[in-house]
Amino acid sequence: MNKLRALSWGGGAAVILFAVWAMVHYGTPSRFFAAIATGIVAAGLPYGIARFNQAIISLRYRLGDPESGISDEKGSIFVSQSSIDDPLETLETVLDRVTSDEAYDEVQREAFEEGPGLSIRHGGFHNSFVRITGAGRVVVTGASERTADICETVADACSLSFERTRENPFRGIQPIKGAPRVFLGVFVFTLLIAGTAAVGAGAYPSDAYNPAERLVLVGIDAQGDLDPNVSQTDVKLSKASFLVSVVDEGSMEVRWAKNDSGRVTEQGRNALRASSDARWLLASARADDSMTPEQAARADRIERRLIEAERSVSEALSERATDGSIDEENTTELSRLGERFESVEKDDDQNATASVDPSDPLSPGSGRSIAS
Repeated sequence: MNKLRALSWGGGAAVILFAVWAMVHYGTPSRFFAAIATGIVAAGLPYGIARFNQAIISLRYRLGDPESGISDEKGSIFVSQSSIDDPLETLETVLDRVTSDEAYDEVQREAFEEGPGLSIRHGGFHNSFVRITGAGRVVVTGASERTADICETVADACSLSFERTRENPFRGIQPIKGAPRVFLGVFVFTLLIAGTAAVGAGAYPSDAYNPAERLVLVGIDAQGDLDPNVSQTDVKLSKASFLVSVVDEGSMEVRWAKNDSGRVTEQGRNALRASSDARWLLASARADDSMTPEQAARADRIERRLIEAERSVSEALSERATDGSIDEENTTELSRLGERFESVEKDDDQNATASVDPSDPLSPGSGRSIAS
């Protein structure tokens, strides 16, 4: 199996299985149809292109395209229109018939690359051949026009009908080679990345998270399903811990001078939403009756990190709202976002979670995918 085929089949199958698992885990099948479709395309694209290329070549042979350098005169290749059940029995039948016919000088059994066959000598030095394709078609070939007579003999002996063709019946699907193969490999790899990202987007559709962050969250969920030593409480704490790093990164994004007004506001909203999701996960984990002392201590550590990250974002929002680099409309929103963070710092986990207002576009829980 070549590398391109391994990449397309293996990668496509992996994306499909990943999407099927996500459909079961998250319970929203329609969100993952795009990922499954992408996996199917990635798995079948190289084979489909090779088949299409073979069909084009076959059509040019049949039509005798003058630009292809293929003559419109049919060659001495005859292929049975139906397949046979037993190649060896068929060859023995032909052997007996040709041996008893004085028109032919000699017939011998031959071993060809595709399997056993017959070599028939006639006219003193001309040779014709009877071979069997992998699909069970009988093929009679030769450079002499007397090959047609041998074809009639084989047809009569085996009750077959033959079609004369220019196309090599033993030509398999030709693999894609050279630069097109490289470009196709890159394209298939891109499809696999897109399919994997589509799973993350279906699992966590909130715009607050980028594709990489979504896949990390999905990976944590998958670990909870696959590793019996990882409890659902561990999953919630791991996701909360990761979201704290997302919130902390949000403070750097807000401070980044190259971000325009709209981008700064968007980063502030995303950080607030991640903060709310992290608090929701911590509250949910603490509500689990099976929570161990070690997990409770871990939750406390995550909460302390979250408070520090929230304070950092709040300070960054205040700085950008007053440094004169933000337009008036977005300055008002940045101030509101800063106030939100300040109110979260003053509340405990339960009150912070309960204060979410889904109708408020600045609410950290509006459109939330983790808590939903």
